[in-house]
Amino acid sequence: MTQLFTCTSDAPYDRHTYEIVLKSGKKVFFDNWEETQVYWWQHCQMPDFLDLIIVKDKKKQKSKGFLQ
Repeated sequence: MTQLFTCTSDAPYDRHTYEIVLKSGKKVFFDNWEETQVYWWQHCQMPDFLDLIIVKDKKKQKSKGFLQ
């Protein structure tokens, strides 16, 4: 069964950070999906190089309250 998704907003999407894990154990971090995807596609033909992508929720900044 095929699922189709539609775009509900054109606003920038910045709720996640991305971590590419290489087979060597090295990790490469990105703040947006586009950069992550470019890196992946530039290196995906290299055997035994790429392992996985981890998608992480960005940590919310805590409110500092009222300033006096």
